[in-house]
Amino acid sequence: MRVKKSTGWRLGFIAALLLGLGLITACRSAETEAKPLPEIQTELLVRAPDGPLPLNKSIEVRSRTDASAGVSHVDLYVTLPDNQEVLVRSDAAAFQQKSFTASQTFTPKQVGHYIIKVVGYNLQGKSYSSNAIGFDVQVPPS
Repeated sequence: MRVKKSTGWRLGFIAALLLGLGLITACRSAETEAKPLPEIQTELLVRAPDGPLPLNKSIEVRSRTDASAGVSHVDLYVTLPDNQEVLVRSDAAAFQQKSFTASQTFTPKQVGHYIIKVVGYNLQGKSYSSNAIGFDVQVPPS
């Protein structure tokens, strides 16, 4: 029985073709993963608590703002139980960085329902508001 010599050549060609297709696919995947920074985007890095929080205890709110033109500052807004929205803190980003993670605190001084959000600003003054998170505050049991 005689084996054709061209079988080895064909297998080599198929292997090279498959390897080449794999490299092309890998390069295209890398291209699609490299996404440009958004013009501006802000997100909360905390989630709503599972239950009520204690009165007069500081709450830390972490957020991240990304901006292709650089982040100017972030503002923490709190809607109080009487539905009044107040600016609690404003923190500047240093060095005109394109991504800024803020850690801002506030202390609830009255019992009721609160809503928090963070608004990030880029260096041109454009803003983007995060999603809001609501939670209740009550007097801790004694």
